[in-house]
Amino acid sequence: MRAWGARGHLSLAGRSMQTHHYYFADYEILVGGRFVVWGQSTLDYVPAAGFDPAEVLERIRRVAAHLHGVEPVEVRVRQISRL
Repeated sequence: MRAWGARGHLSLAGRSMQTHHYYFADYEILVGGRFVVWGQSTLDYVPAAGFDPAEVLERIRRVAAHLHGVEPVEVRVRQISRL
């Protein structure tokens, strides 16, 4: 059964719905004392036990580091936007 919420958003009545937060991030990676890699990433974040901004930042840094073969501490997030 579908029902319209207070703000006019469509929801499924009687079902638990997880809240998804979508983010776009712009980052750069420091290698040898210089920023040499620039990139962008997206994240679909579903909080397990409440929203945690530090977890969002950590996950973005971890994904970027994995893609470029560096440690997460080498990733500098320049900007995050919630979509």
